[in-house]
Amino acid sequence: MKVLIVSRGNGFGHAKRDLLVAKRLMQLNHKVIIASYSSGLHYLQRVYSGDLIDLELPSAGSSAERTRKLLDLISRTQPDGIVVDEELLVLPLAQSLGIPTCFITNWLEDEQETLGYLQMADQIAIVDQQEHWMFPTSDSIWEKLHFVGPVVEVPERTAAREKKIVITSGSATIVDVPFFKRAIADLKGETDHIKLVYSGTLTKSLQRLGDETTQFIADPSSFMDEVRDSSLVVCRGGHTTLWELASLGIPAIAVPRREEVNRSNIVYARQMGERGYIRWLEESDMDQGLIAAYAGEILRGVTQLRTYAYDGAALDHLTSCILESFSLHLAEKPL
Repeated sequence: MKVLIVSRGNGFGHAKRDLLVAKRLMQLNHKVIIASYSSGLHYLQRVYSGDLIDLELPSAGSSAERTRKLLDLISRTQPDGIVVDEELLVLPLAQSLGIPTCFITNWLEDEQETLGYLQMADQIAIVDQQEHWMFPTSDSIWEKLHFVGPVVEVPERTAAREKKIVITSGSATIVDVPFFKRAIADLKGETDHIKLVYSGTLTKSLQRLGDETTQFIADPSSFMDEVRDSSLVVCRGGHTTLWELASLGIPAIAVPRREEVNRSNIVYARQMGERGYIRWLEESDMDQGLIAAYAGEILRGVTQLRTYAYDGAALDHLTSCILESFSLHLAEKPL
């Protein structure tokens, strides 16, 4: 079977899980093509040796242009089934062409236009747990939903943690400058810990804020290697990042982006906070010294956070959901 994976290009999280899906499908002797753009594409270009298509799209932009390029992609590749990682516009195109889809997501909403898109998917795989799930689940799509669990790749844990704090925003943009400034300032008191700041394109503008214990890193490729033996991570709360840290047992403080910038980040943080995997605070509360306070409690053992026992089963569940989506669609086709 020829499977097309349309991977949302915002950040690295979609690309990471789509890479795992692609490898698993290829192990099952399916032909796989991945299409992506922006930072997700750049990540895949470093780590994926299979068929990869650059959609040449910005992280946000005209729906008309996206629709044209997605339709051209489907027409050129002629897939038997499509794995759609949060690219809603693919769903009506695939449905009109009679191609089955499995929609992968870590969020939902009850806005009517979005629900209209989601109803066109054959199955919807939620890469999260149903326990403490805080996004709305509409009755109109309930029968399509499958909670498969978080799909992440977790490196081997190290025996000991170094006196190291990692600060990251994922794909850093200008809206993350206040977060970096506050986190760097609040953590200067932890003089016995090295601070590694994954500042991306903001590196030059932020370097003046550091001290002798602060190192700025523009290239994100070393992130997991540095995180796996760190004492603490202060982050923006991307879905994949939070589950990676929970699976590694690395304590984290999340400061999600404001709701008007990213509506989902705050919900991810709330969910993981309720599960006991992280501490979190809203961006509007950063100036109250909470990053410093939470960091002190975690580093000195006052606050103990849970570790998620990741066993890889979620990838099996997701792969089964994808293949079931395709087989159900074929079974429903009239002879």
